[in-house]
Amino acid sequence: MWTITEKKYTNEEGISYTGYGVSSGECTVDDITSSLPAIKRFVEALNRYEASQVHIEELVEDFLAEI
Repeated sequence: MWTITEKKYTNEEGISYTGYGVSSGECTVDDITSSLPAIKRFVEALNRYEASQVHIEELVEDFLAEI
């Protein structure tokens, strides 16, 4: 099952933001987006289609191309 990760980051200009990612077991991809609604939709899709950890990098790339 995929879940949302949440961490605080500071960009190069010194501006703080919350970055959301995904995690399943020992597989974690942090700081995919700063949009909570977008990451919620992504995680729902990952779980609905039972996405494999093996394909997460490609799935993240596809997700980022769509937003």
